[in-house]
Amino acid sequence: MSLVDRISSIIENADIDAGVAIWHIESGARLDVNGDLPFPMASTFKIPILATACKQLAEGVISLDARVPLVDEDKSMGSGILPYFESGLQPTVRDLLTLMIIISDNTATDILVDYLGGAAVIEGYMHELGLTDIFFKLNCKELLRHALPPEVADLPRDELVKWTTENDILRDGLPFSKGPENNVSTAKAMNALLHLMHSDLFRKDVRAVAFDILHKQQFTHRIARFLPLGVKVASKTGTIGGIRNDCGIIRISESNHVIVSLFVEWDEAPYWNKPAAHHQRVFDVETAMGEIGRAVYDEFARLD
Repeated sequence: MSLVDRISSIIENADIDAGVAIWHIESGARLDVNGDLPFPMASTFKIPILATACKQLAEGVISLDARVPLVDEDKSMGSGILPYFESGLQPTVRDLLTLMIIISDNTATDILVDYLGGAAVIEGYMHELGLTDIFFKLNCKELLRHALPPEVADLPRDELVKWTTENDILRDGLPFSKGPENNVSTAKAMNALLHLMHSDLFRKDVRAVAFDILHKQQFTHRIARFLPLGVKVASKTGTIGGIRNDCGIIRISESNHVIVSLFVEWDEAPYWNKPAAHHQRVFDVETAMGEIGRAVYDEFARLD
C-alpha cells in the first residue's frame, strides 16, 4: 500500500476531514491528500508570525533582547500563561516567541502581532514569498471573540471564560470559515513556508533561532505521538473547536528530514458538554494524527 493510500485509510477510519502535505527535504519527494484545500489554521498561524519575526530580526528591525511590557489589555483567552502574570512584566521578544510556539500562548502572540506591525504585515510577507494560499486576518483575541455570540463577545476576559464553560461556541462562526477573511492555509502552502524557513530564507543564525524554538515544542501528541524516542520534531499545533492541526519537520537523521502539515476537522458539537465522550473522541482523532506521523516516518526512514 502506498503512503497516500495509508494516509487516506487512516483519515477514513477516523471519520475526519483532513488536508495533508508531505515534503521530503533531501530527495524533494512531495505528496499530499487534499493538500490544495484551505483549512482554518488555528494556532498554526503562529508559524507565519515566527517567520515574519525572523525577517525583521534579519533586517535589524527588531531585537530578540528588546523588552515589551505586559499590560492587562493584552491578555487573551485560550492557551498560555501570561494572563496569570501581573501587568508590568517585561518579557523579551525571544521570550514572547518561545511562549507563542512551545505552549501556544495567545497573549504572547497578540503582543507580537502588534509589535511586528499588525496582521496585514504578516499576511503581506506570506504573499511576498509567493504563499498566496496563506491568509492571516485576526489575532487570537479577535479570532476567539468571533467564536462567541455578539451579545457576549465584548465581555471582560474572565466573564468570557466563565461563559464558555456553560455555553457552546458558534460552530459556524468566522474562526471556522475556509475563506480569506479568516486565518487559513492549505497544507501545501504551510509546507512551502516550512521548507523556505529550513533552507535559505534566513541567514544561518536567524534560522537557528527559529528552529531552536520550534524544537522546544511542548505539545507532542499529534504528529510526534508514535515516533521513536529521541526523534526530534520542530512543530506547531493548532486547536479551536473541532480543529486539530499540527505542522512541522520530522528530523529522522542528520541528513533525512520530512515536512508534514496536517490540518484536521471533526464534528465537535455533539461532544462539547460530554466530558468522557469528548475526551475519547479527541483521543481517537489525535491517535489518527499520530498514525499519519508514524506512517510518514516509516516511509522515509528507509532512506537512511
